[in-house]
Amino acid sequence: MPAAEPSPLRRALAMASLIVAGEAIFIPPFHLGRYFKSSLLGTFGINELELGEAQAVYGAAAMVSYVIGGPIADRFAPRTLIAVSLLATGAGSVYMATVPGLGALKLLFGFWGVSTILVFWAPLIRATREWGGQPSQGRAFGLLDAGRGLVAALAATAAAQAVALWLGSGSGSGTLADAARQRQAVVGLSLFYAACCAGAAVAVWLFVGGRAREAVKSDRSQRTPIADTLWALRQPAVWLQALVVVAAYSTYKAFSFFGLFAEDVCGLERTESSKLVAYLSYLRVGAALAAGLLADWVGSVALVVSACFAAMIASFVYLIAAADGPGAVYALVVLALASASAASYALRGVYFALLEESGVPRRVTGAAVGIVSVVGFTPDIYMPWLSGWLVASARQTGHVEAGYQQLFVVLAASAAVGLVAAQVLRRRGRRRG
Repeated sequence: MPAAEPSPLRRALAMASLIVAGEAIFIPPFHLGRYFKSSLLGTFGINELELGEAQAVYGAAAMVSYVIGGPIADRFAPRTLIAVSLLATGAGSVYMATVPGLGALKLLFGFWGVSTILVFWAPLIRATREWGGQPSQGRAFGLLDAGRGLVAALAATAAAQAVALWLGSGSGSGTLADAARQRQAVVGLSLFYAACCAGAAVAVWLFVGGRAREAVKSDRSQRTPIADTLWALRQPAVWLQALVVVAAYSTYKAFSFFGLFAEDVCGLERTESSKLVAYLSYLRVGAALAAGLLADWVGSVALVVSACFAAMIASFVYLIAAADGPGAVYALVVLALASASAASYALRGVYFALLEESGVPRRVTGAAVGIVSVVGFTPDIYMPWLSGWLVASARQTGHVEAGYQQLFVVLAASAAVGLVAAQVLRRRGRRRG
């Protein structure tokens, strides 16, 4: 006997729980490096390249977890899987507060690569797809990422204000007192992020279930995980979507360098750059939701994805020119950074909605997500290292602007690849229709 349709309130609470969980779990491994990179580097006594190496360990562990975790999501209900992932990730953030050495930091990022992906990511995507149903995939994924953006922005803004209080004026002076304040900020934020994960785990345990859980139960006995994975591997649409995600995610992984770019090119102080990046993160809310609603309205996710990549290319072309030495116009730099950020956030809001447009059956959502993710999120491995190497190497030569130019060239080329892949997907979708 099928389960009763959940009430509107229950559906709203389920989506709210998925939203909070979907961002809270990624706060410990990424927010310090994204919004407070200077303080993080100073506290741990490492440079951009060494942090990139630690983040690359995360990426390598995550790649393996995507492959294994995808089929798991098609056979087990999401509530327990997501809650356990959140608690494990929060425990890692508590360990981060002890300020471990570089070797232990790399191991911690490897642990996070497993805890945030293995039994979390595919269940989150499957639950969201089931929540939206056939006619509202754009709305479902747009709501998910817009809500995640709001959670991230609120957390980043609160953290930026706290860091400003901890650091006070004259941050970056290099004194022992300044170093002590930086350490206090990093430790405090790590514990705060752990609490966010614990709260999200409770919300998921209480409210997530419904159609996603029933769908998993009904599908479990009808196939094997290997058969699902082999089917997904043979689908060109799955590989094209993976290219779209690679291109979009490359920009997102470089977002942590936007604050440093503002410091090096526009002369902002650390507290000012962290606030700028935090304010830019608010664009995620409107961009993701608008992209989702627009995709449902025009009837094509691929069309919206193509427009976003075009906007990104234009933004990076300007930033390449702006990085050509001092004297860049601050307002125009911020406008270009905002445009690139908004396009990146819009893409994150809708690129998994391509599953429905590409004709991937819901019963193999986990397997398809596993393949798309293991390819699409490879920037977790190479972008932190590549970005850190480009900027750190250029800084050593005394011409850090050249490092940013090279980084923006890489990002513009990635966006061009994504644009082509999205257009091919759109044409395939037209033929299917």
